[in-house]
Amino acid sequence: MDQRISMITLIVPDIMTARAFFETGLGWQVNAAPSPHVVFFQIPGGVFALYDRNALEDEIGSKVTTAPFGAMTLAWNAKARDDVDTMFAKAVAAGARSVKEPQEAFWGGYSSYVEVPGRHLLEIAFNPFWTVTDDGSVLLPDPQP
Repeated sequence: MDQRISMITLIVPDIMTARAFFETGLGWQVNAAPSPHVVFFQIPGGVFALYDRNALEDEIGSKVTTAPFGAMTLAWNAKARDDVDTMFAKAVAAGARSVKEPQEAFWGGYSSYVEVPGRHLLEIAFNPFWTVTDDGSVLLPDPQP
């Protein structure tokens, strides 16, 4: 198996609220919504999707259980430290719940967390050790021998 992730899907209880958060609140562009239960956004190197929890349970024939927050966290890495404050404020204005306001992080960066629709955590961070390219891709430093 190639070392890559093709798609990240958030399972959400209210697809319209989640879609509005990303599309209207954050200004993301929907690339496809083939049914009322799923929405696809093109992102650098892959696809980000929102999927209605009830529709997924119908598809797999089983209940989907998660921890108090969604079953995963997402991260949005900024090109500059000040972008964290701007995007944090934009996310909260779009309806995200503040979990951790932007602050210096123990690992040397600047980080914050919000809860997006579906109870998933989104980290909004600046990592001075990573490079964020013009297309939004993140380049990690070369591994140490």
